[in-house]
Amino acid sequence: MPHQLTKRVIDATSFDPTATMLPFTANGLLVGWLRSSFAAHLEAWPETFSVRPRGISLLGDYASAEHRSAAITGVIESLASQEVIRGWRSEQVTVAESFYAPSIFYIERAASLYFGLTMYASHLNALVMRKGIPHMWLARRAASKHQDPGKLDNIAAGRIARGFSPIETLMKESFEEAGIVERLAKNAKSTGAIKSRREVEEGLHHEIIFTHDVVLPENFIPQNQDGEVAEFMCISIHEIMKMLEDGADFTADAMLVIVDCLIRHAYITSDRDDYLELIQALKLYHWRGFASIFGR
Repeated sequence: MPHQLTKRVIDATSFDPTATMLPFTANGLLVGWLRSSFAAHLEAWPETFSVRPRGISLLGDYASAEHRSAAITGVIESLASQEVIRGWRSEQVTVAESFYAPSIFYIERAASLYFGLTMYASHLNALVMRKGIPHMWLARRAASKHQDPGKLDNIAAGRIARGFSPIETLMKESFEEAGIVERLAKNAKSTGAIKSRREVEEGLHHEIIFTHDVVLPENFIPQNQDGEVAEFMCISIHEIMKMLEDGADFTADAMLVIVDCLIRHAYITSDRDDYLELIQALKLYHWRGFASIFGR
């Protein structure tokens, strides 16, 4: 039987939108999932969206992603002015069939959850040895954050905005959130990608997270630069494993990224009777095996 941690991982990765949400297609491709209550708002723009009982489609024969984006932007801005869409970020994200595929359209980040779009993020596990004991740096999100205020998070994490790569996002977020300069951030290793898929208040959170590990110097102290972090904590791996099992208040995505890291570095092992269920729930996109940076 799965442990509580595995159940939480399953809850954060395995939501099936097909039973309760409507498919959203654009340029002939399935790009998202909408609640029927949100889809009803789109009926006010029949020239832009086809809203039917079986799904929603972006109408029009557009010449480019920019033209599709322009058609959608007017709708999104109107819905935001009505407070149907909340948490405006003034940051665009790319919608595509896959991360490396041609863009279908660009959309304001705040709207992505309402449309149930597949988004991408970069997260960083920051590891350090202290007196021979492996530790990890955690961040506590500022109370002013629109999403997950006050929750425990990776030292740096961020949605990949339009025009950015996973590594560029990692470099940007590492400095803004933790003051990790480029010289140190360049030591981060790409370790794979995991899927996060769950129902949220706005609609569907569906994100592919590019994961990275970095070993920081023992004397490094993170310093937040953008006001989005309330505090940092350097906690032993042993204690973090206990916090995960006890249900500490991590963001769902940070929990997934940390559990993935602990599996890769053999702190979570096949001694668990739900080990295979935990790995399956994480839905790893690829498994990049390499020796632990802690020498295990």
